[in-house]
Amino acid sequence: MQCLQVRERKYGDNGVVTGPPGEWQPLYQSIEGYTHEAGIRNVLRVQRFNIKNPPADAPNTAYVLDMVVESEVVKP
Repeated sequence: MQCLQVRERKYGDNGVVTGPPGEWQPLYQSIEGYTHEAGIRNVLRVQRFNIKNPPADAPNTAYVLDMVVESEVVKP
């Protein structure tokens, strides 16, 4: 299974990044509404929802794509 590398970035009300980004972490689940394309780096805004009573081997948070903030082509 492939996983995304993610980190949290926070933005102020004016749309400017505030503070340093979080540490890179693997995300072993999907983001509803998002399909990753190899060679494209995206900054996404997602909504988080708690999942009540998830199965023992499943995450307790669901991620849903709200919008793509920025995209860029990266070299492999």
